[in-house]
Amino acid sequence: MKYIDDVKFHNPTNFTDRYKKLRDSTFVKETEKPYLATKQPVTEKLVKTIWFDQQIERRGLRTTDGKRIAIITPGEWNFDEGPDFINAKINLNGQDLTGDVEIDIYSSNWKTHKHNKNKNFNNVVLHVFLWSKGKEAKTITQDKKIIPSLELIDYINDDLEIIDSNFDVENYPYSSKVRAGKCAKHTLKKYSLLEYIVGLAGDEKIKLKSDIFANRLAKESINEIIYQGIMDGLGYGPNRENFKKLAEILPLERISEIIKLEKFEEKSVRIQSLFFGVAGLIPEIEKIEMLDDEAKNYIAKIKKIWKTLRQQIKPAETIKKETWKFRGLRPYNFPYRRLAAASLIISRYIDDTGFEKLLQNFTDKVLAGKFKLKNFVDNFPPKDKAGPPLAEKTAATDSSNFWFYRTTFVSKKFSKPVALLGEERILLILINTFLPAAIAKINKPEDNASIKIILQWWLKQPAISTNRTARITSWRCGFGNIKGVSERVQQGLIQIFRDFCDTKKGTCTDCGFQSIFTMPTGTFF
Repeated sequence: MKYIDDVKFHNPTNFTDRYKKLRDSTFVKETEKPYLATKQPVTEKLVKTIWFDQQIERRGLRTTDGKRIAIITPGEWNFDEGPDFINAKINLNGQDLTGDVEIDIYSSNWKTHKHNKNKNFNNVVLHVFLWSKGKEAKTITQDKKIIPSLELIDYINDDLEIIDSNFDVENYPYSSKVRAGKCAKHTLKKYSLLEYIVGLAGDEKIKLKSDIFANRLAKESINEIIYQGIMDGLGYGPNRENFKKLAEILPLERISEIIKLEKFEEKSVRIQSLFFGVAGLIPEIEKIEMLDDEAKNYIAKIKKIWKTLRQQIKPAETIKKETWKFRGLRPYNFPYRRLAAASLIISRYIDDTGFEKLLQNFTDKVLAGKFKLKNFVDNFPPKDKAGPPLAEKTAATDSSNFWFYRTTFVSKKFSKPVALLGEERILLILINTFLPAAIAKINKPEDNASIKIILQWWLKQPAISTNRTARITSWRCGFGNIKGVSERVQQGLIQIFRDFCDTKKGTCTDCGFQSIFTMPTGTFF
């Protein structure tokens, strides 16, 4: 037998739709599979996160048969076989119910997935789905109970495509008992094909984001898009939503209007005061013990500035302090230091075309073959302009530099300054914001040569560290150790997880990824 491994797969010379076509072909058997305007398939993972995060209008909820329903708790993620969430609590027409919740894309999936014949679903108290397929039969369990149903689509808070673009796949919950997937038995003999597909998936991840940015450019400035991308990158992990919310409350134009100062140092402190104030993170000095004089002076200064600035902020535009997450984070990555980093970056680039110039500088250096990540890190913001770079030694007495020497208001001061952002974080901001923005801005037929050069840079960009989701996917699909791989490979594994994988036991049965490895060789050329 001639395995596909005997075939040489070459890297593409442009960003293509090959991965998209392969992915979409695996969904043919599910003729109901819906697509977003970006041609990205709606996955059950997305619907599950909408449910768990309760990204819905909770007031006035009604079941498909008109009963009043209130969600007390959405339940806990189930990583074993059976319903998607366990121990959920709902109130149905005044009656409290505790049990499981099953999530589907369509109402008809209850039968097509044979939940009605599976005793593991007998404790379900609510069937939640995105869309109803017309007049459906009642949802009935294996032990003949009729289960209430909730159609989500009319209650979702935001446009489905926006929710999908914000889907934080890298923080999707998973079980530590994750096992190798069924696709691994195919990839063992077709490893070169797996490598090829993973690479294409990495390109697709960038292409999807560049398409979103291109659509946004029709109604937003490139400065605002870059700013929001940076804020999103600074808030990666449990504080991502709060950073995005902060960027929505305080777009660049509004920040500029509120602070109204030109001097860099004072400007950065005012932005810091604005961010900390809106974030709800300015403490009361008298309520904190063990504050040294420098910390007291810093708090007093930003509190005084915030007292003036808050007159332009509505009470509803502030974020509750308790929503910020610290547990599980390295102290160097605490929100205080990330907000300080944001204030310094914005201070440097808040003028009308600041972020656009930064993007153009990145693009020009890549096209000229002169881009060096270290230079970008050291000059973010630049050394030779007003203000210190994020990793440079700075005067400890300057209020704008307070967080170079601290992790909290009461922490012991470092003897030397510590960079507010590491190289790894800046690389991710570069990959997730600057790279797709550069493609979106120049992606025209006449600029095809430029796109090819950018792709070649992308192919060679090494990953600085390994990502958890990429490691899980690599293990499940048989890719192997990802230490030392390119960032393209790592992002490809993340995209494959988003499109195919799930962390729940038993989901491999319906996954279409393994079918790719049974396709004729000619499919891939």
